[in-house]
Amino acid sequence: MLILTIMLFIGVLGGFISGLVGIGGAIIIYPAILLLPPLLGLPTYSPYIASGLTSSQVFFSTLSGSIKARKKSVFSTHLISYMGGSMILGSALGALSANLFNADFINSIYIIIALLALILMFIKVKPTYQVAQFNRPLIISIGIIIGVISGIVGAGGAFIIIPILLVVFKLPMNTVITNSIVIAFMSSIGAFTIKLIQGYIPLEDALFLILGSIIFAPIGFKVSNKVPNVIQKGIVIILIIIAILQLIFK
Repeated sequence: MLILTIMLFIGVLGGFISGLVGIGGAIIIYPAILLLPPLLGLPTYSPYIASGLTSSQVFFSTLSGSIKARKKSVFSTHLISYMGGSMILGSALGALSANLFNADFINSIYIIIALLALILMFIKVKPTYQVAQFNRPLIISIGIIIGVISGIVGAGGAFIIIPILLVVFKLPMNTVITNSIVIAFMSSIGAFTIKLIQGYIPLEDALFLILGSIIFAPIGFKVSNKVPNVIQKGIVIILIIIAILQLIFK
């Protein structure tokens, strides 16, 4: 029963963060699933099961947040179709290839990508580009690469999507948050489906994780409308740092 309570708590936290800053929540969910149970004297999840549970949380929390995001004026079908569509393919390939790597390699990939995202978050770029002006081959290529990585770790990839959209494509923060959660949802489809088929998602544990996520993701998204961009960016930076430190000192 204690493990189910922990899953519910992690789901609530991940869901709220997902809606608040437009990510799937994997940046905090994956380390939390690995680290919290043993701290309370419970068996440790393997990275494979942790990534499976993370993929289920990301899928349902981003789905819940996406329903709200569609109603905002900065919602872009062009951005979502190009990057989101390519990430579906990439995440499926990543999930299929995850078994080829050991646990340490999966954690190392996660840390490296998180560090890259952190560096990008400190680069100041003045928003200038409109969504319709995207270089399609570039955004599709980036989407596939991020998708493969997110599929390996069971994440939606929004923790790297956000810095790339801010720095490379120079979009304003409100546009990035609104669309990144929908892109993360599309990315999570392939990884979630494949990990479910592979048996890496214990259904009872996932149910409580998902329940907390789908309830609190819309609440986080609603709160995000009242939070200044600089604070949202700061939250993303803090979450990335926490995740990196947790996994380095695990």
